[in-house]
Amino acid sequence: MLAAKRFILASLMSFFTLGVAFAGQNPGPPAIPTVVSVTQLGTIQQNKVIYGRDGTFSALIDGKSVWTFGDTPMSVPGVLDDFWDDNSLSWTTNLDASRGINLDHDLLDSTGAPAEFLPYLPWERKYNYEHDKNHCTVRPCGAEFAMWDGPVVNDAARNRVLFYYYELCRGVPGMKGWDTVGGGIAVYTPGKGITRPIENPGSKTPTLMWGPKDVQYNSGALVVDDTVYSYGCVLGFLVHNCQVARVPLAGILDTTQWTYYAGNNNWSTNPADAVTIFQGGSAANQVFYDAYLGLYMNIYNPTLNNDMYFMVSSTPWGPWSAPTLLFKGETPYKGSVNYTGQAHPEFAQGNGQTEYVTYAHPTGFLREDLPLVQVVFGK
Repeated sequence: MLAAKRFILASLMSFFTLGVAFAGQNPGPPAIPTVVSVTQLGTIQQNKVIYGRDGTFSALIDGKSVWTFGDTPMSVPGVLDDFWDDNSLSWTTNLDASRGINLDHDLLDSTGAPAEFLPYLPWERKYNYEHDKNHCTVRPCGAEFAMWDGPVVNDAARNRVLFYYYELCRGVPGMKGWDTVGGGIAVYTPGKGITRPIENPGSKTPTLMWGPKDVQYNSGALVVDDTVYSYGCVLGFLVHNCQVARVPLAGILDTTQWTYYAGNNNWSTNPADAVTIFQGGSAANQVFYDAYLGLYMNIYNPTLNNDMYFMVSSTPWGPWSAPTLLFKGETPYKGSVNYTGQAHPEFAQGNGQTEYVTYAHPTGFLREDLPLVQVVFGK
């Protein structure tokens, strides 16, 4: 009997010792939430002069859902007599998406056409004007610097809005698609407009936080307790390998304050130490916190995939669950693919039980719409 008691006591001690040891390690990823229903709600309603948009990052700012976009072909010429914006911005004050979303407000230029919201530096503006095909004075005609949108972060404590962006150069003969210039964060301040502050002093592009060979941490961003987590993805073979960095929101423009997740709950000041935390979406990984589930979630299009997937984690850095099919996307225009899918948590209902998802759906040459899908989760 005494030997049996000693065995039981030893077993209990081993059990609790193992439990304490395990608590200090990374637990596995959480269970995949159930999907109760998926409802197609048509397409996002936009300005009728707009032929197509991608990007679709959004955020809640002063009671408005503010959306940013990348390339925006349109039926009317803008201030430079172009039928094209490299980026654009719209918003709505109606946060009930159960019957659809209507982006009924637009940033417009002096002609009344949709305008670009990201500002050019004087030398970039001069270059684009001289090479513009409508009044080209310097060859190659049609070459330009352009900026595409990224995550939007509302920093209400400092009375500013942060707009991540990606800068590229395109239109140069012999160039395959475009060349990366870098990425950065533009800052909107009420009464002062949007500026591109110095973020990398001493570099050739001081207003950019990341250079052409750096990982661009502009695929997604969220704020947790005044800390920003930013996601950067690198294209591999048919996948996007994504990393995460974090920085105090107050110091987000200071590259020396950024640290990078190096695995095993370690953060490093060296970007080269960053590890892949998941294989994410094409053009967007807008990770967000779903309070109903008590989990972080990423809803996205995998690379060259028309369908939407999701994954969950207990922390912004993981471990993340396996990708799980959320719903099938609409068939795109021949030879193209759906992309830049993501959720818009400012429209969530039931504390996040119901989320609203969009993706860019090509419908023709330089034509896209943005399907809206309502997803209801169960615990």
